[in-house]
Parts: sequence; C-alpha cells; structure tokens
Amino acid sequence: MDELESQIQKWERRGVYDDPKLTDISKMYEELGFTVRLDPFRPEKETGCKECMRQNPDKYKVLFIKKCC
Repeated sequence: MDELESQIQKWERRGVYDDPKLTDISKMYEELGFTVRLDPFRPEKETGCKECMRQNPDKYKVLFIKKCC
C-alpha cells in the first residue's frame, strides 16, 4: 500500500520498529482499540538516517494504525 492510499483509508503511520519493541507497540495499540497494519520496511522510501537499517531491512516493519469501528 502506498502513502496516498494509506491516507485515503485513514491509516496513520506511527514509525519503523523491530522486535521486541514492534510487538510491544502493536499490542498496546490493539489494546487501545486500534487496528494495526505492518508493512515491509523499504529504505529507499524513508527520509532521515537509515544506514543501520539498510544492512538488514527485513528485520524492520513500518507500523500503521487506524481507529477500529
């Protein structure tokens, strides 16, 4: 899903994470009533410093949330 489609469907990007923080944050948002979506991390689409993430991009996910119901 690209950025424009995410905005149309009201998904809010929360950040790029890896485990165990990814699991903790995902569970927290679900407990707060949000739907969570995890997209693959694509270094070429990111801004800012991401050099350390380029070495193992499959380790990271981009976390999106949307208010459920």
